[in-house]
Amino acid sequence: MKVLLVQLAVLFSGVAYGQYYFNDIIATQQSNQNYQTLRTNKVKKIIATSFEQDNTPTEGFSLEQTLSIDGKKLITISSTTAGKKNQVTSFFELGKLKKTQSFSNGIDNKMEYVYNEKGQLKQLVLNSGDTIVKYKSNETREWKYMANGQLASVLKIKNNADSTEALLVLDEKGNVVEEHWKKKQKEIDTYYYYYNAANQLTDIVQYNTRAKKLVPLYVYEYDSNARIQQMTQQSTGGKYIVWKYSYNNKGLKLMDTCFDQDNKILGKIAYQYE
Repeated sequence: MKVLLVQLAVLFSGVAYGQYYFNDIIATQQSNQNYQTLRTNKVKKIIATSFEQDNTPTEGFSLEQTLSIDGKKLITISSTTAGKKNQVTSFFELGKLKKTQSFSNGIDNKMEYVYNEKGQLKQLVLNSGDTIVKYKSNETREWKYMANGQLASVLKIKNNADSTEALLVLDEKGNVVEEHWKKKQKEIDTYYYYYNAANQLTDIVQYNTRAKKLVPLYVYEYDSNARIQQMTQQSTGGKYIVWKYSYNNKGLKLMDTCFDQDNKILGKIAYQYE
């Protein structure tokens, strides 16, 4: 298994499609926090190098991120062993992610982020287009909040017509613990979220209707500085992989190391900063 393929999936796809509380709310918060770390440390460029099991560089892999002089634009350019290149441009305003644009293999994606007066994410608008087959689609996700500022639900609207709603269940601390997706009053998918004593997300679990049981998708562990130091990710056939992360004293990531379930190294990604 090429480690870079797994890593790129983590970098650009996030968790599995459908867990919108994580993909939209938490992942956006993480993007904003990472951006602030880069700005605080006056980072201009990030260069990532991938290594295989035998510690040789991954052939054909490249990943560079460049922050514009005014700090409002982060450009990520990557390529894989298959020769495919991908560019993602992220735009920031007042320390928050406002828009992303990507183009790869004829697919053009644009995502816009809208916040309410409290700085909470209230809407995402995704427009996608395939320049080869002349196909276009759009999706809007509208996040609703209660009067006390806690999350209540999210409405997903596809191509201005097809809509699906997710109702959220909170614990006594205001953490989202359940995400119930419904369509035409029928529940179609359910996700569960678990937290530690510090209210940090530790587990994302999905109810598998075929197996009729809860299946852990992601498990997170944190260091003393509240940074993710390990992520266990469900893989195919009931197997899993483990990502371990290390940081320098400025909070910048130094290394991502991937292990299989037998604790054997599959590969790693090293980061350099300019």
